[in-house]
Amino acid sequence: MKNMEITIRPALAADLAVVAAVHIQSWLETYPGIMPQERLDALNHEASLRNWQRTLDSQSQFFVAEVDAVLCGFAVGGENRMCEGCDTGLANACSAELAAMYVLKKYHGRGVGKALFATFSSCMQAQGHKDLVAWVAAKNPACGFYARIGGEAIDSRVMIVMGKAVPLIAYRYQL
Repeated sequence: MKNMEITIRPALAADLAVVAAVHIQSWLETYPGIMPQERLDALNHEASLRNWQRTLDSQSQFFVAEVDAVLCGFAVGGENRMCEGCDTGLANACSAELAAMYVLKKYHGRGVGKALFATFSSCMQAQGHKDLVAWVAAKNPACGFYARIGGEAIDSRVMIVMGKAVPLIAYRYQL
C-alpha cells in the first residue's frame, strides 16, 4: 500500500457538507441489520448538516481526518453525557466522552480511526480529563477496533431507535 498522508485537524464550517455526507455514508455502510431500516432510510443530508452545525457551534471538540487531502472521517465529543439505564454505571463515572467517530469504510484499516482517536484523546487529556468513554452498538464490527486501541468494555445499555432495541457497549480509556 502506498504511503498515505493522514491529517487530523479541527473541523471548520466549510467541512460540514462533507462531514454530513461521511456521516450518512458511514451509517449506510455500518448499520444495516443493526439499526432499523426505517432509520437508515430516513437519513438525509439537510438534517445531518444541521446536526453537525449545532455540534460545531457547541463546546464539543470536533476533528476531521483527511487522507491525501480527502475528508474521510471525523470524531467529536467532550464532557461525558450521563446515560440512564446503564448496567454497571461505570460509563457515567468517566469525565469525557467520544460521542461519535466515523470513518468511511474504504479507509478502514489504514490508521485513520487510530489517528482520529489519538488526537481526540490527547485533547481530552490536555483539558484535564483522566478517562473517556465511547458507546458503540454491540453488533458494530468496529467493536474490535475499540478494543484493539485499548478500550475496556465496562458497561452496557439498550438504546431504543424507532421502537427497536439496539444494545450498546461502553469502552473506557484511561488518559
